[in-house]
Amino acid sequence: MKSNYDVLGNHIRLVDIRNQDLATKRVLGISIDKAFMPSVANVIGTDLSKYKLLEKGRFACNPMHVGRDERLPVALCEEVDPAIISPAYFMFEVCDNTVLTEEYLMMWLRRPEFDRECWFHTDGSVRGGILWEDICRLEIPIPSIEKQREIVAAYKAITDRIELKKQINDNLVA
Repeated sequence: MKSNYDVLGNHIRLVDIRNQDLATKRVLGISIDKAFMPSVANVIGTDLSKYKLLEKGRFACNPMHVGRDERLPVALCEEVDPAIISPAYFMFEVCDNTVLTEEYLMMWLRRPEFDRECWFHTDGSVRGGILWEDICRLEIPIPSIEKQREIVAAYKAITDRIELKKQINDNLVA
């Protein structure tokens, strides 16, 4: 059954582009729910040129709290406007979009099973971090690109329906 599984490291690569030209001052963090959020860090007096420049289609993850939170905070940037993230975060991208789509990868990274496997690979530090090499050794299924698009479309339809139902429920409560 695991015939289409492959190690993640064969399909992603680290990206380290810094905000040297101060293209933006919008600092983002990653929530435990795997979404970008405005950073709560105090950056007054901080050299923002050392922060990593996040652009559409790139992922960022905070490898430092996996053991504590039992989740890998990771998110896919879907916004056109650039932002910056902590230099301590990993920023990566898909190597070949004809083999693996960003949307499919993000869908897989949201799975509780993926978080459990990350948690299993955390180091012995107080926070329980995970190394880039350990992330790259994790295996995920890589079906055909057409199948990936079908899966993502079905997932999006379900999540959109759930969001609509929540809005209807909120209106009924109001």
